[in-house]
Amino acid sequence: MKNLLKRIPDYVDEKTLAKKYKVKVGPIIRAWKSGRSDQVISNSMGVDIWKLQQLRMDVQKAHFRYRLQKQEDVKRDPQLY
Repeated sequence: MKNLLKRIPDYVDEKTLAKKYKVKVGPIIRAWKSGRSDQVISNSMGVDIWKLQQLRMDVQKAHFRYRLQKQEDVKRDPQLY
C-alpha cells in the first residue's frame, strides 16, 4: 500500500508542473493520495489554495488525457490489452 502512495504516474509531468506553479508537486500529489484536504495541504506546505486547485485540475486533465488515449489504443487494436 505504501508503494502505491509513493508512486506518481508517468503521465503527470512533475517538472513542468513544478516549474509552472513553483511548488514541489510530488509531496502534494502524495498528500492528495493519502486523503488530505486542500486546506490542510495549504496550511502545512504554505501553498496558496487557488494554486492547489489549479494544480489539481492540471493533474486531472493529464489523467483524463491518458485514459482517453488508452481507450483509443484499445479501439484500434483490442489485442494490446
